[in-house]
Amino acid sequence: MQLANVDVRGEGILLEPTLKEFVDKVALARPEWTFTFDPAKDHYHTTTRCMQNNSQAPVDTEYALRMSVTQNSRHLGVVSIQRNVSRDPTKKWCLTVSSENIKSRRGNITKTTNMDTAVRHAKNYMKCPSLGKVVYVAVTDTWERYDNALHKLEMTIGRGHLVPSWDGAQILLNAFVRNQTPNPVLLSQFSAAMHNPKFENALSEYMLAQHMRCLVQGTIPIHLMEGLYAFFADNELLSGPREVAEKSEPQLVPFEALPLEWQNKLAVLQLMENGEVVKDVGYRKDAENFVIVR
Repeated sequence: MQLANVDVRGEGILLEPTLKEFVDKVALARPEWTFTFDPAKDHYHTTTRCMQNNSQAPVDTEYALRMSVTQNSRHLGVVSIQRNVSRDPTKKWCLTVSSENIKSRRGNITKTTNMDTAVRHAKNYMKCPSLGKVVYVAVTDTWERYDNALHKLEMTIGRGHLVPSWDGAQILLNAFVRNQTPNPVLLSQFSAAMHNPKFENALSEYMLAQHMRCLVQGTIPIHLMEGLYAFFADNELLSGPREVAEKSEPQLVPFEALPLEWQNKLAVLQLMENGEVVKDVGYRKDAENFVIVR
């Protein structure tokens, strides 16, 4: 029997028997949690043999070795079963709990061969993050991706990839500044390079990035969650101590409650490709994360 809050996706996928026992115990104790195995994301975490006795899985079947745990679409952590290096035949496997709330020398993970201890770890360490923390993690990542997108637009011109040479550029510039006759060979080389469509496209990308960086009104990252738009009204929170931002209450409003200008810009970005920057509008990371010009 599979519990309602345990979702094993994919044809021919079953939970590894020991992991199933572990997951079922935690799922019964925490019915508000959802346990998910998604083969699209976790296809490397399967096996055809049982961890405890090495028995073969049924024909055309694989065992799932991990499950992601969420509460109201908020990620809590991961539970899994792993092979363990041990001379003791009863300890060839271990149950693990991964969560940001775990702080140890091993990192954000606990490992044990004791079922009751593993269940206790899951219940103690997996806690639903605050709204402030969820939004902070989403919008800071979006802002970082936006900065990377601008940097990518600037890179070709900024590094001079399409000009014949940097020293030639300085020689020509010196001649123009001093109102001298430029070297005809250099002038011909640079003229050909700068009339190349690749250079013209790279220059337009560079100018777009520079324009977006210099906007007086600034930008604001927005995260779509559960049909509502979340953001921090004060962008300074995002550049200050993380703990302060995570304890703050972000704005969480429906689309209709956003300023009309924001609505129009989000409507444009929802039609764009992921990773695209639109002049005076903003940036789309994906279908749930945007940066808009205020």
